[in-house]
Amino acid sequence: MKRIAAQTDCSRSERDDLYEEMLTHVLMRRDEEMEAGKTEEEAEEGAHIGDGLQQAMFPYRRELLLLLALLGFLFTFGKYITVLVQEQTALWYLLVGTVGHSAVLFFALNRTFAVNRKLWLALGLVLNLLFLITQWSWATYYDFLVPALLLMLLLNLYLVYRTVLTYEQQKEHKMSRRIIHIVNITLALVGGLAALYISLIAMGFGASAGILLHVFIPMALWAVLYTVQIQLLPRYPKLMVGSLALTVLILTYMFWPLIVPSLMGLFE
Repeated sequence: MKRIAAQTDCSRSERDDLYEEMLTHVLMRRDEEMEAGKTEEEAEEGAHIGDGLQQAMFPYRRELLLLLALLGFLFTFGKYITVLVQEQTALWYLLVGTVGHSAVLFFALNRTFAVNRKLWLALGLVLNLLFLITQWSWATYYDFLVPALLLMLLLNLYLVYRTVLTYEQQKEHKMSRRIIHIVNITLALVGGLAALYISLIAMGFGASAGILLHVFIPMALWAVLYTVQIQLLPRYPKLMVGSLALTVLILTYMFWPLIVPSLMGLFE
């Protein structure tokens, strides 16, 4: 049962609670079977819990992770070989995406972890997503790569949201947790990537590299606030949901260098 609990996407304390619940359930089932006239061996076999607990919480997650990793490797090596053949140039940095694909493959093949599996799996999926997004400009040079990249992006996004939003049935404050995850992840991905893209364009037109601080500092503050929201949610659920307004303000600050000049232009 400890092995079964270790395969779930729970923190260490949650796995301990889950183990205690399963142990109590199995012992009760065993006693019921023995009262019905079965031997101790037959009763223990009848009370057995299978390995499909995490599979029941998130069906086909492992298969989807394997598919995403496989598509990622095929895409990355296919792009590298295409450039090598057509341009006669070996661009090693085109293979950087294999770091993200390897992270996804690692979590797909390893089901038992001593650490918080959900957290590290979500970080691995976000890492892979960022590598995929950086490949968009390359994919547009070769039309046949665009549908494959779009498919991987959608699959990666689905796995990110489904991973962080999946909880065991007895989890407290599930709706509040899901709201906090959805708002934080969506705003960070959309706002962060947009702000970074605009800042890089501004640097291309001569802006100082210091403009990137308007992206990195708010993102660091956002990460701290996001962590605090999740940690304090069990004690202050309404307050933590309300603190999402602060999340919006922090991430909006990334666009401050663009908002201020625009407002100043209205009053000139």
